[in-house]
Amino acid sequence: MAAASGAGSLGLLLLGGAGACTVAGLTATIVALGCEAVRHRSFAHALLAGNTELRALLNVDHLTGLMNRKAFHAALEDRALLDHEMLVVLFFDLDRFKDVNDTLGHKAGDDLLRKVAERVRRTIPSPVALARLGGDEFAAILAWRPDVSAEDHAEAIVAVVAEPFDLGGSQVEVGASVGLAIGDPTRLDGTELLRRADLAMYAAKAASKGCYRVFDDAMDRREMRESSVRVELGRAMIENQFSLHYQPLVDARSGAFESAEALLRSQSAALRDVSPFALIATAEASGQIVALTDWTIETALAAAARLENAPVAVNISPVYFRHPDFVSRIVDQLLAARVSPELLKVEITEGVLIDNLDSARQSVDRLRELGVQVYLDDFGTGYSSLSYLQHFELDGLKLDKSFLRSVGDRRKTNQIIRSMIDFGHSLDMRVVVEGVESDWQARLLQMLGCDLLQGYEIGMPMPLDDLMIWRAGHDATQWQNPQPAMRDAGAVAA
Repeated sequence: MAAASGAGSLGLLLLGGAGACTVAGLTATIVALGCEAVRHRSFAHALLAGNTELRALLNVDHLTGLMNRKAFHAALEDRALLDHEMLVVLFFDLDRFKDVNDTLGHKAGDDLLRKVAERVRRTIPSPVALARLGGDEFAAILAWRPDVSAEDHAEAIVAVVAEPFDLGGSQVEVGASVGLAIGDPTRLDGTELLRRADLAMYAAKAASKGCYRVFDDAMDRREMRESSVRVELGRAMIENQFSLHYQPLVDARSGAFESAEALLRSQSAALRDVSPFALIATAEASGQIVALTDWTIETALAAAARLENAPVAVNISPVYFRHPDFVSRIVDQLLAARVSPELLKVEITEGVLIDNLDSARQSVDRLRELGVQVYLDDFGTGYSSLSYLQHFELDGLKLDKSFLRSVGDRRKTNQIIRSMIDFGHSLDMRVVVEGVESDWQARLLQMLGCDLLQGYEIGMPMPLDDLMIWRAGHDATQWQNPQPAMRDAGAVAA
């Protein structure tokens, strides 16, 4: 019995020892699992924090630190906007920003954007949202306040952006064109307010740049008209409802027919009341100007082939001129038409040259190397500085018709025209005066030394077949010997 009892006691001790070991193991496992759970919780918290940070980064414009486009559009759709009595949405971009990139480089452009963002951030107090939407476009949502008008905010942005910027030692001046839209968020959602602010911004650009405009219903009507014109313009191009009329130019000394200018005309009934100027402006804004100009050049070159030794001039839009393949497109057209480059004149405006001197000079030089003549159109109506002309070799310039309104009546006008003609000749350019509407003007300009004359007195714009008839019947002798009275008038004008 004692032995049995001892064995039982030993068994209990052994069992107790094994049980103790099992408990210790379980305890260790539980502790390990607890630590693992803690680690998982820490990882989960870190992951959550990382995701939050990532989401924040995805909503920030990394260049300026402002909201990006995605975050701004989310703010526009936020129902919290309904808590505001009225909202103000501003939309603006920078004037002459492209010039900074082209002249100082993209690094300077990025620096400018950062500095603009910082100035605007300090200028706009407590915005609901402030963002760089991309490029040089910025937008803001503001709660309307009775003590500060929306116009005050726009004026402040225009003023602060107009102040010079120091970009790596270079002083740069740009401007801001600002559009404003004001509305009740319960009636107009944020997206609609942004659309209206966008329209107002383009109205500011069209006005003078460096200013602001407040959206009104007239802008909406204008946008609807332009949208309709865009649609009809596309239809007219597809249905071949455009034609060219040609206005003759004559040599001011001999009276001989020298060349013609191609002018776009539309046969579309829907575009009958749209002026050529408005039609071209719409085509430029929509991008349709490229296809339209291609067609114009092709048709004008076909006319030049029929006219044989008389060049045809084509007006080149700034948008088309800045196209990366501008010169190549001209070359392709010349090759396809089998027309000598000397029979094509390209007319460009001062603004085309000013916008990017280096690029414009390269394009002009390449055209002239081919033999294409390049004329500066509407000279005297744009930039007061003539210094840009020292960078270009041009074949001629056209004095704007506005100079003829008082020619012969005012001594100063005559002197100005003579000075401009002498200026053109000093740069080895031929000088054209357009808008000649009377025999008196034509003969006086002849006395002042003008090279070519264009206007209703010379000939109206007409279809090519009519121009061929006009050319055959044109009497050049009437121009060769100015009347004595005209000589006296020319002496007085001198």
